[in-house]
Amino acid sequence: MSSLADVIELGPEEEARRLWDGAVEARTRAADDLVALCESLDLGLRAAEILTVHLLNPIRDRFPATIALQLELPDPEIDVHRDGIQVPKALQFNEVIDLLSDTELECVSPGMHRGWEDRRFACRRSRVTAQEATGVTLTAEEQERLLTLAAYRNRLFRTPPPVLVKPGDILTAFEALDRLVSGLEASASG
Repeated sequence: MSSLADVIELGPEEEARRLWDGAVEARTRAADDLVALCESLDLGLRAAEILTVHLLNPIRDRFPATIALQLELPDPEIDVHRDGIQVPKALQFNEVIDLLSDTELECVSPGMHRGWEDRRFACRRSRVTAQEATGVTLTAEEQERLLTLAAYRNRLFRTPPPVLVKPGDILTAFEALDRLVSGLEASASG
């Protein structure tokens, strides 16, 4: 029996890979197991968030301040009061979807695009920057499927029941998540 080290440093690429591998493994049981379905959903979306932040962090100064703040990396050391009392600002999955959606699609996270510019212009400009950095552009169908996953994650993990879960909707939407993570991984390794 092995034991964990006293201190483990989780780097972004390694952590995203670990989470994605866990999501894929859980998905093998997801058709018959609600816990595995939920596990695959949460781990997969978290992997996409981590990869996106990892790829966009080096160019955060090219984004408006509202987005740049969410791309800053915190000190790796845990501070019980800071980290326990408030969740640090970080790019959320719906914002990942927004930044990587085709520039002609409707903005799905308008609160992220604040400031002196017109929101449509700011959204389009940020999308061009994000897509150049990641090499990923989501189609309208992929955007809709990924928003389905975001909706289920929010309802299952961030709000109390009741909720009606349609496993087929989640399993079908995983195809778009596979493409998204594959594109992000290719960009991170290339």
